[in-house]
Amino acid sequence: MKVDYRIAEERDLRAVHDILREALDRFAVEQNRPRVEMDFQGSLPLWHHFLGTSQGGFWIAEVKGRPVGFTCGIVRDHVWLVSFLVVLPEHQGAGVARELLERVLESSYSAKVEVRAAYTDAANLASVSLYTRHGLYPQVPILRMQGLISRLRSGEDVKEPPEHVVADLTEESVRILGVIDANAQGTSRAVDHRYWLGAPEMRCYLFRKGDEPAGYTYLSNDGNIGPLATTKPAYLKPILNMSVDRLADQGLDSFQVRVPGLNREALFLLYQRAFTLLEVQLVLLSAPFGRWENYIISPTALL
Repeated sequence: MKVDYRIAEERDLRAVHDILREALDRFAVEQNRPRVEMDFQGSLPLWHHFLGTSQGGFWIAEVKGRPVGFTCGIVRDHVWLVSFLVVLPEHQGAGVARELLERVLESSYSAKVEVRAAYTDAANLASVSLYTRHGLYPQVPILRMQGLISRLRSGEDVKEPPEHVVADLTEESVRILGVIDANAQGTSRAVDHRYWLGAPEMRCYLFRKGDEPAGYTYLSNDGNIGPLATTKPAYLKPILNMSVDRLADQGLDSFQVRVPGLNREALFLLYQRAFTLLEVQLVLLSAPFGRWENYIISPTALL
C-alpha cells in the first residue's frame, strides 16, 4: 500500500473531521464508552483555527487520493504541541501514524522550541508508546470530569472570587490574558485567545485583585469549563466554584471540565460538588512545562 503525505489544505477539513469522528467512534466501542457527538459545521471554526495557525504543521496521509490520517502540530511561543494524530482504523498498525509524527516533528525543529508536547487518551496505549519512543514522556494526567445538575452540591467553605468582568475581544484583553498564561503556563498564546474570545458559544470572565490580574475562565454554552488559569493557586478554587455556579444558573443539565492531576485544589472542589470521573487523558512532554496547579485545560485540543 502506497501512502502519500502532504500539507493539509482547506479542501481536506471535511475529511479530517470524518477521520477523527470514525477513529473516536471505534475507540469508544473498544473502551465501552459513549460515542462522541461531533458536528462538522459546529467544528469548522476550530478546524480553520488549526489550519491557519499550524505554520506548516498540519499533515495529511492519503491512499489513492483519499485521506486516511492526519496530524496537527502547533507552536505557541517556545512550546510545540501535537494536537491531533489520527489514522482510520483500517489503516492503523501500518506505520502511518509513525510517519505522520516524524514529519510533523521535523517541522518543530525549525522553530525556537524548548518543549515538545502531545495530548492523548491514557487508554490509547499504542499512542502513548509511539510518543514515548519519540521523546515525549507521560508527565501530567488529565481527568475529564462531569457534573450533573441533579446531583450538584453547593460549594461549601469557598471564598468569593476576585472582582471580575466579561472580557471583550480587544487587544487589551488579549494582553492581560497573556500575562496570566505566562504565569501559569509560560506561554502567552494570543492567537488562541483571539479565537476563544471571538467564538459566539464561549464567554471569558477576567478576574482582578486590585490592579493586578488574578485569573480567567472560559465557559461554553454546552457546559464546558476551560481553559481556566490563575496567577496564584489560592485563586483557582473560588474561580472554578463560580464557573460551576454560573453554568448551573443557566439551567444546563451537565458540565465538563478537564483537570490536571497535579491540581489538587480543583479536584477536591469538584469531588466535593459531586463531579464524577469519565476518563483519564495524558499530557506527554519532552521537558518540564507549566504550573499545573494554576491551570485547567481547554476542551479543544489546545491545552
